[in-house]
Amino acid sequence: MQVAATYDNGIIRFTQPIQLRHHQFKLMIDLPDAEVLATPAPAYQLSAAETAQAQAALEQFQAIISAPSLPDSALAPLSADYQDRLDAMELRAQLRTEQGRPV
Repeated sequence: MQVAATYDNGIIRFTQPIQLRHHQFKLMIDLPDAEVLATPAPAYQLSAAETAQAQAALEQFQAIISAPSLPDSALAPLSADYQDRLDAMELRAQLRTEQGRPV
């Protein structure tokens, strides 16, 4: 929902009366660029060693994501208990769909 409001020295005032359900919640505010004097600098700066460690971790995760997966024939067969759980989840999803509820 978009609502018009004005900002006055730390106070946001709606241009028309509106009743809110909660006293506190998150907002997303669009500020005109001309009203912002300067953007704040980040509160922290990583060292070169921390940056290198983060880059190495990122490359490792990307390698894991892009690795080819095994064919289904190479995977271990599902246990009977696990297959029963999968069947129960599928049945539950089917019942919820038939009842018009989200799955």
